[in-house]
Amino acid sequence: MGMAPEQHLKRRRHMEIHEALEDIEIAFRQLEFTIKLLSFCDLGNINPKDFDTDHIIMLEGGSLHFPVGHFSDADSLIRGASISVLLAFSASVLVLDKGFEVIGIKPDPKATDNVGKLRALIYMVRCAQAHGVADPRWEARGRFGRTITVDLDGTPITLDLQALNGERFHIDQLGGYLNWYRIRDAADRIFSAASK
Repeated sequence: MGMAPEQHLKRRRHMEIHEALEDIEIAFRQLEFTIKLLSFCDLGNINPKDFDTDHIIMLEGGSLHFPVGHFSDADSLIRGASISVLLAFSASVLVLDKGFEVIGIKPDPKATDNVGKLRALIYMVRCAQAHGVADPRWEARGRFGRTITVDLDGTPITLDLQALNGERFHIDQLGGYLNWYRIRDAADRIFSAASK
């Protein structure tokens, strides 16, 4: 005998949430890697002479050749690692946003509860990333252009989104990567509760 339709839907939803949580874990592990890589570059723990070599990678359909000269000094290594952090951060934003989609919480510019405001904040950060990964800018128009305060277990984040509209996004506006990980932890609790 097959599964009842409501059991099938419940099982499917549980699987989608589980997949979203796995994507979040992967994206934040990559963010961790890139932040650590940047730190190693900043500290001079990666020698440009060791890294910047003529490199050929043999692949099934051919080979890739990366010549010497792209990462020949500490500044170019740090710049490359910094861009990697930005890309990994963007991926982490996308998976958190997707997690809320999966559990059916849409961004509501009028939200007054902490979960709704957290969702709106993540959506606004996603919008900034979507409008320029290399140079993200806040896009907070219309009803999203308001002051929002989100509580992260006793650590509040307050942003005047209307004032930030059109401005460059900087992680420090959220309180740095420490607060970004707090945001991830708060979202993880919401997703885990929704999977039960």
